[in-house]
Amino acid sequence: MRRPSSIWLFSWFTCFLLAGSALFAQAPERLRIMTYNLLNYRNFTSYCPSSSNNPVNKEGYLAEIIAYSQPDLLVCNEINGDNTTAHGRVLNYSLNVNGETRWEKTDFFSNGSSLMNGIYYDQNKLGLLNQDLISKDVNNQNLVRGIDVKTFYYKDSLLSINPDTVIFTVFAAHLKAGSTASDIADRGRETAALMAYLASHNVGPNYFLAGDLNMPKSQEAGFQNLLNYSTAALRFYDPENQPGNWNNNYTFRNLHTQSTRDGATNNGCFSGGGLDDRFDHVLFSDDVADGTAKMTYVSGSLTPVGNDGLHFNSSINSPTNNSVPSNILTALYEMSDHLPVYVDIDVERLQISIHEQQALPMRILGNRLDGYWVEVSQSAMGAPWRCSDVLGRTLAQGRVESLRFPLPLMGASPGLRVFTLSPEGRQASSQKLP
Repeated sequence: MRRPSSIWLFSWFTCFLLAGSALFAQAPERLRIMTYNLLNYRNFTSYCPSSSNNPVNKEGYLAEIIAYSQPDLLVCNEINGDNTTAHGRVLNYSLNVNGETRWEKTDFFSNGSSLMNGIYYDQNKLGLLNQDLISKDVNNQNLVRGIDVKTFYYKDSLLSINPDTVIFTVFAAHLKAGSTASDIADRGRETAALMAYLASHNVGPNYFLAGDLNMPKSQEAGFQNLLNYSTAALRFYDPENQPGNWNNNYTFRNLHTQSTRDGATNNGCFSGGGLDDRFDHVLFSDDVADGTAKMTYVSGSLTPVGNDGLHFNSSINSPTNNSVPSNILTALYEMSDHLPVYVDIDVERLQISIHEQQALPMRILGNRLDGYWVEVSQSAMGAPWRCSDVLGRTLAQGRVESLRFPLPLMGASPGLRVFTLSPEGRQASSQKLP
């Protein structure tokens, strides 16, 4: 029998090692998450009509800013909430322009506010898993504006070989503006509702909060809800760890995001006063801060685009600002009274856990006559469940709100019944009722 040559064996072994290297040691993917308050985009008011805030011009400016900053996920605040028109125009007239096709939008949710959020993502890198809206506070009262909840997965190049990949959730928020006691209380209610959602829903280890939080200082109760929540494992972290009184404070001049203008406010449409407030944030979970769940904050990447640290209490274009090209500086000045802010995140591409593809454990006790009890793990909190008959018809459904809960009585008639648990980002699990 003819033996393979040593050269052939060496070549085969080298290919095997290279294949293994590609499968298990790919370089991380870098994602850029950006938030931007678009200032009354297609929302016309008496103090901010189209003549002072031209939407067509803004679409062109936004296209320039996006082409320059190159985010992979974009959270926008202050999009007209009356219908989906403005949301769609950002996609078609500012993102997928000049031959670009990579952008997709999430669904547009509104709780009745005239100003809502729009979330957009690079569909070549990311896929959308789930969408939700936080519209009530912990006392079931309406929030001023809804907080969007969007869950994404990373489209790994080897996704067809290994279906496991990184999953993360983005909370998009535009909290109540103003400095009155009522405004501060509203912001506290909004962040308390967000943290309550985190406590009752298993969103996984990687999550972000992006948007205009409208808080002048980290000591405000609403911000403390985020950074010092009673359950330490759920707390948000501030990139570069920069707590303090940010308003009109020279120490934080490199972090300020409002206002891009000093005195030229277009008859009050834009805020004035120059750069002196840190309103716009991208915060994230402890796991992202520490890089323990395959997503890692790139230290030093927090960037308010167009803030060179030399325009404290001044317009961004006076005196000279060389932090961005001149056309981008003009676009930032004309687009909004806020600056966009981004962070970079490294995503580990392989050798990641496969827990999302595994069914969660559960146990069903009882019988058809006396009723059933379901026992689940903590990871199932917030997951939808459903009971169906042999024809697939729904007999009962709900969401997991405790680790042990009863199923509603469904009668004692014969026939197969199935309980199905469908946690977000995991394989659904089904079990025949005893």
